[in-house]
Amino acid sequence: MIETRPYAPGDGAAFETLYHGYLDHYRLGPPNGAETARLIALLDDGRHMSCLMAYDGGRPVGFATWALTFPAGRGTALFMKELFVDPQARGQGVGRHLMAGLVEIAEAEGCVRFDWQTDGDNAGAQAFYESLGAPQVEKLSYRVPADTLAAFRARLTRPSGRRP
Repeated sequence: MIETRPYAPGDGAAFETLYHGYLDHYRLGPPNGAETARLIALLDDGRHMSCLMAYDGGRPVGFATWALTFPAGRGTALFMKELFVDPQARGQGVGRHLMAGLVEIAEAEGCVRFDWQTDGDNAGAQAFYESLGAPQVEKLSYRVPADTLAAFRARLTRPSGRRP
């Protein structure tokens, strides 16, 4: 039986197992111990990010990371950054349980909406969200990778002669 609960200090090992699966699934390279430890420390401290964990019995099978954002019209929104389900647990309702848990959090927090994105080429995720009946909203996303942040910052601090 799938159950979800907010990440709590002590869940680090369960999160680490899933995070390594996430890195492998998206072919992002092997886990970096220092990076993983930092993520777990931030989650343990309750700083900057939140995570909903899914378990099948005692086995961790998925997570969803989220944050409250504003302004969202006349209120706040819950923004889901990532939803990951262990490949061996897919098709068992884990993603639905995580989404339902996030909806409960959004309702409890008085959010005016629940937002998330998926990569344009992630057909599996898109099919999953469509199966839930989630309406798609067209938006453009922008991303500055870490290795280009300094160059991007330099462009921002140069006078351009144009107003944003």
